[in-house]
Amino acid sequence: MKFNVLTRADLDGLVCAVILKNTEDIDKIRFSEPKFVQDKEIDVFPNDIITNLPYDPRCAMWFDHHIANVRPKEFKGAFKVAPSAARVVYDYYLPNFPQLKKYEQLMYHTDRIDAADLTYDEVLEPQGYLLLSMTIDGKYHDDEPYWLKLIDLLVEKPIQEIMNDPDVKAKVERFSKEDLEFRQLVRDHSRMEKNVLVTDLRNVEKLPNGNRYYVYAFQAATNLSMRITNDRERPGYVSIGVGYNIFNKTANINVGELMKKYGGGGHKTVGSTKVKAEDADKIVKEMLVYLTMR
Repeated sequence: MKFNVLTRADLDGLVCAVILKNTEDIDKIRFSEPKFVQDKEIDVFPNDIITNLPYDPRCAMWFDHHIANVRPKEFKGAFKVAPSAARVVYDYYLPNFPQLKKYEQLMYHTDRIDAADLTYDEVLEPQGYLLLSMTIDGKYHDDEPYWLKLIDLLVEKPIQEIMNDPDVKAKVERFSKEDLEFRQLVRDHSRMEKNVLVTDLRNVEKLPNGNRYYVYAFQAATNLSMRITNDRERPGYVSIGVGYNIFNKTANINVGELMKKYGGGGHKTVGSTKVKAEDADKIVKEMLVYLTMR
């Protein structure tokens, strides 16, 4: 039976597709944001394998690791709390496909990147798989041919060859230029709310792609960060993301469960949601009351 993959456009989602291309007969690969699956705004078919996204009962198989996602009592696939969704897929197939061990280094780096298990120096000067991951921006669907190419490259080539690919080099060059602007915007649009660093970028008309981990290096004294942006895919909506500071993990909340209350989701240490623009200020205030008590 031929399957399609429905996954998220980040390194974790792409590596899920890499593993599935080695283990199943994959026809097409599609991409979605979690909220679209959660709200059933995207078609799901009986031959779809969903990875790194919420469950949909119409799918053939489901693989995920997000603690806030609703898990059915019975389904084909696997769910467990793991550093990455790709790790869930890898562990599921490894007993019957020992050749997957050739991806051990890819899995190691995917786990570290998705779990934000990074050093200060890696955040300030990303290289290799981490730098590659920063060229993948799921908000730009025009980049879909690039994501598909990366999957094929990751299936066959080591990271050194991938980083020398002309398309990848062009993306890295563009990212590096935009990241300088992004870092300045973070500094200009951030404020302290007790233990929370709030970065509100709603007034930025064109938000450049940038290193999402930089905020933690910029203000290591806080233990939580909140990022607020206009949703580029849904006009009239605002994206709110909250995460533990990866260099100061003293917070004691379940971010994914908090976001779930507002229609989103995530992990214990990081999560996000999308809300109507007119409700955003009220919801941000509510969240900050909760977050600053932790």
